[in-house]
Amino acid sequence: MSSTIPIKNIPETFAGADVFITGGSGFMGKVLIEKLIRSCPDIGRVFVLLRPRRGRTPDERLQELVQVPLFDVIRATCPNDIRKIVPISGDCSELKLGLDEESLKSMENVQFVFHAAASVRFDDPLEKAILLNTRGTREVILWAKTLKNLKAMVHISTTYSNPEIFDVEERIYPAKMDWRKAIELAETLDPEMLETLSPKLSGFAPNTYTFTKGLAEHICNDYHQELPLVIFRPSVVTGTEAEPFPGWIDNFNGPVGLLMGCGTGVLRTGKLNLENKINCIPVDVSINAIMIAAWKRTYEPAGTLTIYNSAAEKHKTADYSFLTTEGHDIYMRMPVSQVFCAPGGHNAFDTYSYYLFFFLYQLLPSACADLALKLSGRKPFLLKLQRKIFNAQISLKHFTDNEWEFKTDNFRSLANDLNETDRETFNISYLRKGTYDYFEDCILGARRYLMKEPDSTIPSAIKNMNRLVIIYRTAQAAFFGFVMYVLYQKVLLWTALE
Repeated sequence: MSSTIPIKNIPETFAGADVFITGGSGFMGKVLIEKLIRSCPDIGRVFVLLRPRRGRTPDERLQELVQVPLFDVIRATCPNDIRKIVPISGDCSELKLGLDEESLKSMENVQFVFHAAASVRFDDPLEKAILLNTRGTREVILWAKTLKNLKAMVHISTTYSNPEIFDVEERIYPAKMDWRKAIELAETLDPEMLETLSPKLSGFAPNTYTFTKGLAEHICNDYHQELPLVIFRPSVVTGTEAEPFPGWIDNFNGPVGLLMGCGTGVLRTGKLNLENKINCIPVDVSINAIMIAAWKRTYEPAGTLTIYNSAAEKHKTADYSFLTTEGHDIYMRMPVSQVFCAPGGHNAFDTYSYYLFFFLYQLLPSACADLALKLSGRKPFLLKLQRKIFNAQISLKHFTDNEWEFKTDNFRSLANDLNETDRETFNISYLRKGTYDYFEDCILGARRYLMKEPDSTIPSAIKNMNRLVIIYRTAQAAFFGFVMYVLYQKVLLWTALE
């Protein structure tokens, strides 16, 4: 790293610096906020863009945000530092981010910008995805241009911003359309008309998320001569490996959702190529790398734009076979109490068998269970849940049917310029204990933080699961025995008629 400016370590670089974060209420955003506060004790203010939601003000949302277990370490060691987090009322889907003059004035001295806000829903209407993921990026950049002391802006993208390319390098790929035209269409065209044109406009991209994130990268590329920009592309982001403790997670996305869905019996069929690998990166590893990238950009010359593919190397990725076999073994040792049915199911070999299996093993049992709930005076929910699962599996088809390889030279070189202390504090090595142990922590974390079940309930959950397995296998044997009996009677009848 060449620069005439004396290079400070990471905490020293962030000392006294104000930081602005979009997407702070999201999975990566929360971990970024926690890491900044915990590992850079002399940091200035951490401004977090939050919109009023469901009757809650940004201040109320921030109070809820910092109460999650992720912030337990900070509350125990430096609780006063939480006051450095400042909620800012705004919305990335609005022009000028919806910021008022008072907010703009308070953030004049921001030195680091982390743009993580995005709609990660694959089935969002094109208009909504463009306004938030693409125009939102432009609005953050236009505001960042007004900052006199800006040192680095990190745009958090995705390794799947060009999902039709299966060997992904750390570079900008050709745009599917001009981002200016996309924003203009979203602002002026009737939403229904835009949705009709969506396949053609996006080059038949598999979803609106990856399409609009790809456009956002081109905005960064067009402005990188004017701003100290970095594009950071994480792959599938999963639970923490080490910081602030193993296993923290706040969503069912990725392999954890697959494992918990299968384990609770809600998900019983799929169409997977079991040899395909799913590229996962622990969230704390990605956040450490994001902070290193921001630090590094501070001391790089103007006009550079480095892209980082934050992805696992091929020998450190798990395939679907591992998730469905080893994952099942892990889950059976620490099941949850809230179980719909014993774990099990079928992997379909083609689309038609998938539809059949989904109907037999998920829709029919859910319909029966919902009927039982309704008769008992409780609210039915399983058919609604199965509809969401079906839509999710269809939207993920492109990603489960294919496999990607990501070049990670820039990502892996991030630690090269760090001193020993920073290399330890901002560690970007991953799966240090191995894939099996990592997913064991992920499942235990999902049990604790998603299902809200304490570890003390594991013994009773195991007993309950064992009973369900016996009931399921008995019912399965009885069903197939009945089928065999009917077939045998048919054969006897045919024989007698002959």
